[in-house]
Amino acid sequence: MPDRINARMPLLFRLLDATIALFLQHVLKYRRAIISTNLQQSFVYATKGELAADVKANYLFMAKLLRQIAVKPSKQLLMKRLHMAPEPLLDHWLKEGRSVIVTFGHVGNWEWTGSFLGIKYPDQVCALYKRIKSPRINKLMYQRRLSHVNYLVESKQMSELIRLLQDKSLLILMIADQNPGSSKGLTWVPFLGRETAFVSGPENLALRYQLPVVYVHSAPRLDGGYELTCKLLYDGKEKVEPGVIMKRYADKLEENIKTFRTQWLWSHRRWKRTKPKGGD
Repeated sequence: MPDRINARMPLLFRLLDATIALFLQHVLKYRRAIISTNLQQSFVYATKGELAADVKANYLFMAKLLRQIAVKPSKQLLMKRLHMAPEPLLDHWLKEGRSVIVTFGHVGNWEWTGSFLGIKYPDQVCALYKRIKSPRINKLMYQRRLSHVNYLVESKQMSELIRLLQDKSLLILMIADQNPGSSKGLTWVPFLGRETAFVSGPENLALRYQLPVVYVHSAPRLDGGYELTCKLLYDGKEKVEPGVIMKRYADKLEENIKTFRTQWLWSHRRWKRTKPKGGD
């Protein structure tokens, strides 16, 4: 798996990533116990050395991510470092005037993924985001995201999204793999070996407005870029029971993580919530 520092990446980037990773893991000790515990509870490790190798690789992933996000990417850089396999359904739906929910997780570089889609589908991408606690960082990231994406809507301001949907067909970008901030509107599904709470926002929006849903699978490339592939979760017409779409999302996310298991943000406190006894 191409999760480690790769010789095809420029030497300067490899050294920089190694230095940042060393600082995060051994000096700052950034969420070291959380990363180790999350990995250990999600996979079977024969030895402590195998676990330690994955923890180290995850810090290298975070270092690479920080380096890539630190500088606003140009259109040329994004088109060079990212590639998405052809997905005729997306183009077909948009030509029909239908909006599509595009889900993904904190796998690979989700910031680059959103910007890349904004370039590939100009004036047709709306990204939902959560406000960052630091006003300064929130403003910086908001302005950076707007450089390639035309529409940004805070997740608490869904009325803005509904108004946009009435005017045009959109790709609605939604990341749904964080620990829910509220106990309301949850879907509990098996994920990485345990019952896990997911926010049901993507499913609720899809069912209410008959919107197709896809998952973007992200695979790291040897040159430091990413290969993206769309996986269909829901066609907007199928009759499904509550929770089915989120279960499909969780399955695709888990598949993505298991394929490149150090390329996810294991530093998330993902399992802070536990399923109530007798809960659905």
